[in-house]
Amino acid sequence: MTIKATSLLALIAIWASTILAVIDEPDGWWAIIFAFLASGAIASRLWRSIGLSKLIAIAAIWAATGLAIAADPDATWVSIFAFLATGAVSFGVMRRDAIALGVGIAAAWAVVGVVTAQDEEAAWISIFAFLTAGALANSHGEWARGGSAVVWWGLAGGIMLAADGWYWLSIPAFLLSASSIGFGDFEIPRRIDWDFFDRDDDDEAGPRVVNPPRTP
Repeated sequence: MTIKATSLLALIAIWASTILAVIDEPDGWWAIIFAFLASGAIASRLWRSIGLSKLIAIAAIWAATGLAIAADPDATWVSIFAFLATGAVSFGVMRRDAIALGVGIAAAWAVVGVVTAQDEEAAWISIFAFLTAGALANSHGEWARGGSAVVWWGLAGGIMLAADGWYWLSIPAFLLSASSIGFGDFEIPRRIDWDFFDRDDDDEAGPRVVNPPRTP
């Protein structure tokens, strides 16, 4: 049995961020509890590669959490959602090479760290960063959702910093990221299906055989 480097690096990222934050702000010591719980989600899979995409996401989640705690220990409860987001990412279905999804999650949490460092009252946006992480970590639309999260969370974060408020923008940022609005594939319809007289169970019944062959 071997230990995978990406899983080990994820553990290092969790504890490096947490320890540095607690050293800077000892009142945030209880973040260690959730760092320990988050480590359990990684340690149970040390022999399996989590991949670069999940490593990027987890490192960003805890770097943002550490930044928030170091700025104000009252923001320590962000570590609760950092733990939940870590679990969602670790056990999510996104591929190990889905870099765009990992970067999308990282973008959402970068906004959490930077905005909360400016104003501790913004810590609650970590709830929607966690929901974004869960949506992206269980997504197969790599580029659409990853790019969507970077754009919408980046835009929301920029407005929050400039206005020193408007934290409610984290809600549409999550919704737009999860649904990939503006980034999904769009196909032009090629014909009209004249369904005026279709029955409700036509689609479920499968193709109808008009003249079934007779058996001898």
